[in-house]
Parts: sequence; structure tokens; C-alpha cells
Amino acid sequence: MSSPDKGKITNYFSKIKSSSDTSSNNNSNNNNSGNKRKQIERTDTVVNGTQLDYISTEIESNKNKSVMVANGDEFEPTQLMDDSLPNQYTSIKRSKSNNTTTTTTSTSNINNNNNNNNNNNNNNNNNNNNNNNNNNNNNNNNNNNNNNSDNKMEDIEDFLLEEQQSNTIFLIPLENEKYVDVWNSDYVKLPCSKNNVYKATVKTTSRQSSMSGLTQTTIDGNIVIEDDIKTVTEVRYLSKWYLINTILSNPIKNSESFEEAVKSYNQRCNWDFQGLHDFFETEYTESETNEFFTTLLPKIIKLALQLPFLCARPIPLLKSSVDREIILSQKQVASLLANAFLCTFPRQGNTNSMSHHHRSHHRQHQDKFPSINFHSLYSGKMIPSRAAKLKCIFHYFKCVTEKTPTGTISFHRQVFDESEIPDWERSTSTLRDLTCFTDGTIEDNGIGMLQADFANKSLGGGVLGYGCVQEEIRFVINPELLVSCLFTSILQENETVIITGSQRFSKYTGYGDSFQWNGPYIDKTPFDQMGRRLTSIVAMDAIKLPHGGNSFQQFSPSAVERELNKSLCGFFDRVSLTIPPPVATGNWGCGVFGGDKHLKSIIQLMSGSQSGRDLVYFSFGDQEFTDELTQMVSFLHLKKVTVGALYKALWEYYKLISHTKSNFKLFSYLDAHFS
Repeated sequence: MSSPDKGKITNYFSKIKSSSDTSSNNNSNNNNSGNKRKQIERTDTVVNGTQLDYISTEIESNKNKSVMVANGDEFEPTQLMDDSLPNQYTSIKRSKSNNTTTTTTSTSNINNNNNNNNNNNNNNNNNNNNNNNNNNNNNNNNNNNNNNSDNKMEDIEDFLLEEQQSNTIFLIPLENEKYVDVWNSDYVKLPCSKNNVYKATVKTTSRQSSMSGLTQTTIDGNIVIEDDIKTVTEVRYLSKWYLINTILSNPIKNSESFEEAVKSYNQRCNWDFQGLHDFFETEYTESETNEFFTTLLPKIIKLALQLPFLCARPIPLLKSSVDREIILSQKQVASLLANAFLCTFPRQGNTNSMSHHHRSHHRQHQDKFPSINFHSLYSGKMIPSRAAKLKCIFHYFKCVTEKTPTGTISFHRQVFDESEIPDWERSTSTLRDLTCFTDGTIEDNGIGMLQADFANKSLGGGVLGYGCVQEEIRFVINPELLVSCLFTSILQENETVIITGSQRFSKYTGYGDSFQWNGPYIDKTPFDQMGRRLTSIVAMDAIKLPHGGNSFQQFSPSAVERELNKSLCGFFDRVSLTIPPPVATGNWGCGVFGGDKHLKSIIQLMSGSQSGRDLVYFSFGDQEFTDELTQMVSFLHLKKVTVGALYKALWEYYKLISHTKSNFKLFSYLDAHFS
């Protein structure tokens, strides 16, 4: 069968290609198909009209606050909140009234006479009385502060309890909503948290206020009274967000100063920025480089430093075994990605100190959250495909800083319960339609469909490294997908992630090493009632076969069932009461993962049929496979093969090839089996 023209690919957004008769028949079959379709109770957060109206407007910031930096100069990179600085910074500022400073001071010579000494005694007595009054006031203030802290903690606890009871969490703050600071292993650890600290050695000096601490010496015939200066060196934990603001307030003129700035607030990290230096040397002209550092980078920094205002609500981690959905605005995502670009994020997950006995377990837990900081994209050799990734990301930031996006994006970790897994062998679901195209791509021609992301179990795969295949390309042409790496732990066997609302910003050509940025893409996809673009992408990871292993093991019942359950978890829609749109997919888990495309196409046909979805399959230029798959699906429809019958046939095929070591092809076997 020859491939239809691209123009004939149906736009399923406007109308789902499915006859009412076929749909009703398949739906009735699905009800008795062995699929235990359990309606999960969902206590979804209802988005009210006020919040929806607020999504499309600019988030107004509070009044400007200037912050004193180390050298005494003032800067206003963004409106900083008092709560964004840790308590020790407040105490450092207050300590000046107690004759203590955090900077080293030299002893000054004071010329005095005996009359001055008497006056000093009187002044000291008065000061002591004033100090007593101040102490009483401080005690009252402390009591008030304690009450305020208790009330604030109660508010935070109520907020978190409400979140824990909801499957869908709306994270876009209302106007003037205060920042809620949460720092634990269940929420994203934001760089603006007051708990994000670094260890520093601070030298403090103080003067004795009593006369007993004064010493008298004679210099050049003059009597000099010297204070008894006490210098103390101590270790303190200081605000890293304050440090980040301080460093990024200074001009960054080139990639070398950018590296220096990033390493200044990541002093324990020995990162390599050679790739970034090479990029500006070889990929950008001098004028393009100057424009980046003088125009675009300051905008990225400003966007990053707005984080405590844009992300006022704590962002829960999408952890394994928890079916949960979070909703962010595009501007929130932009600020989070700006911080990732500047490498400001601390490690996520449980990073508390622990005994040596538990360190290996700690590392395993830590590995479940991929790094979101972009430092790995700046390192190593800057090959053309990596340079193209940077161009995609730079273009994204250029777009969102010139015109603020107003949409929303949802990130849903879908977890399949054991009760939802069908008895594949007994399934009576009839096979849905599958249309295969030689030309076209999922992102270009899958408008309105559920679009498959051939994911790594760690979302994004090698997108911030050298990887440049289907998932990595999708993550850089739709850069908002990258933020999922921040809060999504490694996918388990019964889990997928569905992302709805991301915007595409770039065109591209090529694949792998030939990948190139090909200019801006104008995304005209319409929005739903929640402000999301009607682009749904399902990230589902396939089995990765070992190099040099027995490829026929992927045909084993356990491997087949794993892939069936994984793809069904991605395709299954618990919420929609209408016919779900088709799945736009292709050679899932083939290529570097070593999967057999004949097997994977049949598996996706089965799981799509079980979930009530048609499939639109893109063979990525393989005309021979397009013809084979089209003929096979037509044959299976003609024979009225069910999902259960096809599952049994795959089992029989595995027994044949495992015992005889036969090279009998799967499609040939199915043709013979059902003839």
C-alpha cells in the first residue's frame, strides 16, 4: 500500500475519524473484554473563574525592595521578599545595633581626656538603662514573632494537607499571594527557599561597652583610650538565594564570565563549560554573541529571579506510585527553566545527611530524579546536534521574554493499579483501526491526537547531554517539557506521564547527529477551557534490550505483557466520557533500545484497542514496513481477531522461536496462524 499524501492525514482535533457504529460496537466490546476498567475516585481541584481569568494576565509583583550586597552597593534585580532570606540574614542586620558587624574592622584611635571619661561613664549608665528597655521590647517582639511563626506554620500545614487530599493540584498563585516555603523530600526544593543555604566562615568584631574593657596608652604625648576589640570567627549557613541575586546583579559579558558566575554559587561543583565557549566561538557571530550577553541573558536572569513571586505555592514532586497531576502556567515554567539555565537548583529528593550504612540506598533514591540544571549541556565537545539544542533553547527564551505566554500546562503521572490491568489472554476487545504513513511526523501531523514520546524511564533521556533522538528532539522544540525533569522521578513499570499544553517554538531538520535548528515555529494550536494548548504528549518508556543479548527475549510473555501494560497505561483515559482521540505513534522502543518494530506495532495496536483508541502510525520513511503493517492490520480485521486471540498467538510464536531458534518472521507467523 502506498503512503497517502501528507495533506490527507486527518486532523483529529476538529473531528475524530471514527464511525458511530464502530465506536458503539467497540465500546460495548470493551465493557466485556477482560479489562477491569476501574473508575478511580479523583478529588480533583476545581479551578474557579477567578483563577482562570488570572491565568491570562501578568502576575503583578510587590513593591520594590532594594537589597544591600557585600560591597555596600544597592541593586534591584527583582523584588525580593523578606521570607526569601534566611533568619540569619535578619539577625546579621539587627546585630549592628548591638555594636557587632559581620565584616572585619580595624581599631581606631580615640583622643580623650579625663572629663570625657566621666561623661562616658554617665552615657554608659544611660545606655544600660536603654538596653534594659530594649531587652523588654525585644522580648515582646520575640513573643509576637513566635505567635506569627506558629500561625504561619499552621497555615502551611493546612495548605499541604489540602494538597495531599487532591489528585490535581493547581499551582498558579492568585495576585499578591504570599510565598509558601516548604523544604522536604516531597516537594521541589526551590533555589529561593530560605533553607537553601551554604556554609561560610564569617568573622565578627565587637567592642566592650563597659569602662573596664578600655585600655589607656600614650602616643606622641597624647592619652589614647582604646576599646577592647574582640574578633570571633564562626561558621554560618548563609542564604544561597541572596548570593545568587548578588552575583547575577553584576554584568556578564561573555561565556567565561558566565562560567565564573555560575561556579561562584556552585563552588563544590567542578563543571566544564568548554562546550559553551566553543558554541559562541563557532556557532554565533560576534554580533549574535553580543546580543545574547547584552540583551537576552539579562532578561533570562530577571525571569529567573522572579521565582518566589511566580512560584508562591510549593510544587509537589511526582513520585513513584502516586497518581497525581500538577498545573503550572507557562510563565512559571519559563522562570523555572531560567533557573535551570543558570544552574541554581539544589538536588531534589531526600538529601539529608545519614549514616554510612544508608548511603548506598540514598544514592539510589537520589538517582530517581534527573538533574534539571543545564551544566551538562555546556560541557564537553560542542558537536552540531548539541549546538542545535542550544539554539532551540535560546530561541525559546527569546520568545518568552519578548512576549509573556499566557497558557497553562498540566503534568500528570498516571499510575496503573493492579486492578486496572486486564486479563490479556481473555480479552474480547476487537481491534481498532490503524493507519500507517511513510511520511509525516508525530508532532507535525498528530494535531489533536495523543502524541507518543518514546521516553527514557528518566524523562528527557539525554536531552541535556549528547542524546538527540525522538524524545530529546521533542524536548528542545517544546522546551517546556524540560521542566518535567525537575519533579518527575524515574518511571516504574506501571507508570507514564501525560503532559498537556506545551507550546512548540522551533522547526528542525535531521535526526541524531544531523539534527539542526531550522527557525521559529508558530504554534497555532487552540486552547482548552483551562488555558492549555490541545497538545497532549504521553511519555512511555519501552524495554531497553542489552547490547549483544538475545533479541528474541522481547517476545517472551513477561516482556510482551510489560509493554502491553506500559502502553495501555499511557493510552488509557480514566476521565473522558467521550470517544478518546487516536494515538499518534511509531517505532516505539526500536532503534537504540533494540526493539522489533513488527512486534511493537502489534503491541500498540492491542493496547490501543483495549483503551478504545485508533492508531495513526508513522514509519519514518520506511515504505516497505508501511505496506507490511497495513496489509497485516487489514488481514487481522478480516479474520475478526480479538486482542485476546492475538495475545495467545504471540505466546505461541515465542515458544516456536525459543525452541527451534527459527528465523520465522512475526507477520508471516500471524498470517499462517490465523489463516
